[in-house]
Amino acid sequence: MFRLRLKNNIIKNSLISANYVTKPPKPEIPTNPLKQIYSANNQTENGIVYDRKPFKMMLEAGKSYQWCLCGRSKSQPLCDGTHKDHYLKITQRPIRFQVEKTKEYWMCNCKQTKNRPFCDGTHKQKEIQEATTIRI
Repeated sequence: MFRLRLKNNIIKNSLISANYVTKPPKPEIPTNPLKQIYSANNQTENGIVYDRKPFKMMLEAGKSYQWCLCGRSKSQPLCDGTHKDHYLKITQRPIRFQVEKTKEYWMCNCKQTKNRPFCDGTHKQKEIQEATTIRI
């Protein structure tokens, strides 16, 4: 009888103390403060899938960057001006952006994000993972 009460108390206590989180909280997805200023953010077309995973990059607060949307830049995830080659007939323009805090950010490399230029997890979708337009 004593063992049964002891066992029940242990089970109750372990259930009460089990108020822990099993998954870490989702990281905050940053936004581009220049989104409303530049019309390139309103482009409806996305570029080719450059990579199936995001790229972690240290960015400085207040500094302007240009994120490659076409997917053809040699300096991914940033633009190198490849879209200007008129023989390639690229219609996408780079996305100009800034960050509010100096830290590391996950930049989209699949070029399909809804939160340009930051990764929003779109690369996990089946059609992105099976894309054949990836540059190697």
